[in-house]
Amino acid sequence: MTFLEAYALHGPDVERIAEALGITPPEADRLINDEMERRYQKRVQIDRRRA
Repeated sequence: MTFLEAYALHGPDVERIAEALGITPPEADRLINDEMERRYQKRVQIDRRRA
């Protein structure tokens, strides 16, 4: 299972993603934060184009 598959399945649940991927919770938390930041930056870019 990839991180994005686990994220889609479990949402931002650190423990469940860590368990699904066989990684430590701090690593799962970092991946979740990276994904949330990526989505936020994408929204900001779209909003700036509209303005």
